[in-house]
Amino acid sequence: MVYSGQAAGGHYQHTGSGEYICLPNDPEYDKYNQINDDHRSLMYGAEYETHQNPPALGDLYDNDAPCSICLARGKTTLMIPGRTSCYNGWTQEYQGEYHSHQGKGYVCMDRNAEALHSSFTHLNGALLCSVEGRCGTLKCPPYVEGAELACVVCSNTT
Repeated sequence: MVYSGQAAGGHYQHTGSGEYICLPNDPEYDKYNQINDDHRSLMYGAEYETHQNPPALGDLYDNDAPCSICLARGKTTLMIPGRTSCYNGWTQEYQGEYHSHQGKGYVCMDRNAEALHSSFTHLNGALLCSVEGRCGTLKCPPYVEGAELACVVCSNTT
């Protein structure tokens, strides 16, 4: 692990606010002021917006999400959406649920996810929501209408 921290991103309703990021637990600041400015991009902690679906993650609802940045020396890693296992020749690092919210990109959240702490402020900042398939332009089968997509992170020695 290079560092651990708190998952963060722009408010879920703010367009163009970028991807999810992992803010370190020990920030350093350069020159700054503490004046709130409406002409700046805003950073919020990421909250689990899981409600009861999928059931295993329902207990995390409205809790803040921790994160970590890891380095796999001598390995190539990749995230495969829509799978629970790696292809032959690849090693599973973890399996999880596919999460996103409008304009935030997609992340593979470990199915054994934990809560950083519960803010109970319900700011609805950067929300982590399950991702479901929708048939039509997405070919069904093999995909299933309304089914939450899984994901897996795999590594391979280079």
